[in-house]
Amino acid sequence: MTKALVTIVALLLYAAVFQSHAQEVRFGFYGGYGSYSLENLKALQDEIGGNPQLPVLSKTAAFPGYYTFSGFVSVDMLDFSEIAADISYQYTGARSYYADYSGYYRLSMQLKGLRSGLQYRVPVISGEAWGTHFAVGGGLTSSRYDIDERFEITTVYEYQEAMTFVSLNLYGEAALTAYYRLNDRIRMEMLFGYEYNIPSRLRWSENRKAYLQNEKREPVRVDWSGVRLRIGVSYRILK
Repeated sequence: MTKALVTIVALLLYAAVFQSHAQEVRFGFYGGYGSYSLENLKALQDEIGGNPQLPVLSKTAAFPGYYTFSGFVSVDMLDFSEIAADISYQYTGARSYYADYSGYYRLSMQLKGLRSGLQYRVPVISGEAWGTHFAVGGGLTSSRYDIDERFEITTVYEYQEAMTFVSLNLYGEAALTAYYRLNDRIRMEMLFGYEYNIPSRLRWSENRKAYLQNEKREPVRVDWSGVRLRIGVSYRILK
């Protein structure tokens, strides 16, 4: 979060210092959808579900794509290019489950990511009412992975274990953005693009030298790579 705030402050300072080149500064919000690769985590869920000491588990979720939420600050330049800084929250999860008259077993996994970065947008179509840009950018995603495992034999035995792992990913993205001006201050904003992450190992939060591993003793990595679709609004705060 600190790095994200520093990024936004730096962008605002840029706008102040180079005000002669800036047309306006905008603040906005996006809501949208993201698809996520996360192949390592899906494989880990299958690996645990295939444990011969457990009954066949039912999957109720397996790290699906899900909603994302973003806040951003952008500087519109006189040549109609834009520079934007954003903070995004994204999440997904998985659950495997088994229950019968004798008890139950439940494995819950939640993955949350806080993403922050910069984006440069080159105008494709420019206009007062609407326009489009081709955008490239990059930054960091801080991830938190929570595992909660519960097992109970009715009236006989109960077991619960919870662990948290963290990681830091570098990402790059390419996107098409568009805007439609509703009035002098408010615009609708849209984005469609693809984000590529460098997969990062998950470190145990209580001992950063320890990593989450699969049965082959290979590190389990987070990979948020996937399609991003966002729609929102922005408000002009400086001109």
